[in-house]
Amino acid sequence: MSQLEDIISQYNSGNLNYALRKIQELISSNPSKEAYQLLGKILLDMGREEEALEAFNNAGDKINAAKILINRIRYTDALQLLEGINEPEARLLRAMAYLKLEQYEKVLDELKEISGEYLNSPIFYKIKGITEYFLGNYYDSIKDLSKAISLYGFDADLFYYRALCHMSLNNDKDAEKDFDTAINLNPYYAEAYFGKGIMKEKKGKFEEAVKLYTRSISINPNYKGAYVRRAKTYMKMGMEDEAIKDIDKVKEIEDSKNKKDIH
Repeated sequence: MSQLEDIISQYNSGNLNYALRKIQELISSNPSKEAYQLLGKILLDMGREEEALEAFNNAGDKINAAKILINRIRYTDALQLLEGINEPEARLLRAMAYLKLEQYEKVLDELKEISGEYLNSPIFYKIKGITEYFLGNYYDSIKDLSKAISLYGFDADLFYYRALCHMSLNNDKDAEKDFDTAINLNPYYAEAYFGKGIMKEKKGKFEEAVKLYTRSISINPNYKGAYVRRAKTYMKMGMEDEAIKDIDKVKEIEDSKNKKDIH
C-alpha cells in the first residue's frame, strides 16, 4: 500500500486529524494533484472551507473549488472559475450559480446541454423546476419539481416551490398540502409558514394567518415580508396598534439594510 493509499484509508475510516497531518507531510515532500485533492476533501470535512478551496485550487480541481464558492455565495467567482469547462457537472454548477444570480434564461441554456447521469438527477429537475417557476411557467415547473420529488422526496424546497406554483394557479388545496409537507421536512422553513399564512389570510382565517406569520418571524426576525403581511392582517382584524408596531419594524429593517448597503 502506497503512502497516499494509506492516508485515503485513514480518511475513509474517519481519522481526519491523523489523515490531515500525514497528507501535509506528504505534500511537503512530494506534492501532487491527487495529494492536494485529498487535502481539500479532508479540510472540507473538517469545516475548513477556505483552506479546502486553496487546496483544490492547488490541485487544479475547478469543480470542487466552484462548489465551495457557490456554498459561500460567491456565484460570480464560481462562474469565472468554470468558464470554458463543458462537462455535465460544470454545466450543472453554472446553472446553479445563474439561478442564484436570477439569470434564468442562462440557467436553461446550461441545462439544455447536460447529458448522461446528471440529466436524470434530482438536482437537475430541482434547478429546472425552480427556474421555470420564476419564469412564470408554472405547469412546466410542477412537472419538473414532481419529477425531482419522485427521485428524492426529502427536499423541502421541492415542495415549497411546487406549492408556490399551485398557489399561482389558484390550486389552493394542493398548495396547502405542499406547504405542510415542506414544513414537516423542515420545521424551520420560515418561507413555508409564510406561504401557508397567505393561504389562510386569503380564506379569511386571520387568526391562523397571524400565527403562521408570527412563526415565520420567530424563525427569521428580519423577515420583512412576514411583518408586512401580518400588519395587513392585523388591520383586517381591527388591531391597528399591533399593525403599526409591525409597520415600524418594517421601517427599521429597511433602514438597517440601507445602512449596510452604504457601507
